[in-house]
Amino acid sequence: MKTKIPKKFLIIIGIVIIGIAISFSFNSNEQKPIMTDTTSNTRTVDWRHVHGLGVDPTDSSILYIATHGDFYQSRNGALPVKVDQVRADYMAFNAPHDKGSPLYASGHPSTGGNTGLIKSMDGGVTWQSVSKVLDPPVDFHAMTLSKSDPNLILGFDSGARGLFKTTDAGKTWETLEYPEYISALAISPTDSQLIFAGTGNGIYESNDGGVTWTHVAYQGLAVYAMNFDDDGILFASVNSFGLVRSDDLGVTWEDLADIDLTITSIAFDSQNKILYIGGFSSEGYQEVYKLSYDVTQYEMIGTNKGLK
Repeated sequence: MKTKIPKKFLIIIGIVIIGIAISFSFNSNEQKPIMTDTTSNTRTVDWRHVHGLGVDPTDSSILYIATHGDFYQSRNGALPVKVDQVRADYMAFNAPHDKGSPLYASGHPSTGGNTGLIKSMDGGVTWQSVSKVLDPPVDFHAMTLSKSDPNLILGFDSGARGLFKTTDAGKTWETLEYPEYISALAISPTDSQLIFAGTGNGIYESNDGGVTWTHVAYQGLAVYAMNFDDDGILFASVNSFGLVRSDDLGVTWEDLADIDLTITSIAFDSQNKILYIGGFSSEGYQEVYKLSYDVTQYEMIGTNKGLK
């Protein structure tokens, strides 16, 4: 299916920043996925904004959840549990693609300022600095790791100070040109030179490692999240369409069943065809769900509904 052109062109005002509440719902599909019998009052978690999700590469039963203030784990779909020893705001987060690689994050320490790029080797319990990248340190809100080249990391500074790339796991960095203010990044799992960027003006593609960019989809619409699964299926969250997927590297797109969630984080258990999404509901609650790949069934992992 080719990219749809919405009937009414929406004017996007300002910079799209993941983590700031946006008060519109989207996706006009009438089909509704079936939710399993998991009531929200048994799933309440004292978290603020959910900024990032990731599945452990060696144990797919472990879901990592990076939030504004704490880092959580959910095991086998159970209620998420806080695991970090020191509070921080994890504004960007990526789980590794292979065994032995660290978790990466960026954001703000509890003492203030920015963390730059940080890493954890113990599932998010403790974190160490990797690089400031800039001085003052960067605050990545959009970040992605390469599956085919685990030393390749891309991050966009929330202060619009640049799009940065490292090919040696954070030791050295180069600055790349970027097409618009970037809200989401995704690298093809089979080609580290193929990169997609979500912006307030749709989706851009680079086939030369981020040197040059071409607009490919959803002009004029904000993109809130993007991620590839291990098989090269690209999922994205797009204003007015909701959750969409591309099976042909961004050439055509399919919009999926409507979910009452503005999705700001996407992660996968590719082997079991499970999709995890996080974001905020139309009522403003921060929530995480587990979905089937065809989005016909889903269940809640956690919500802050019911908290004052």
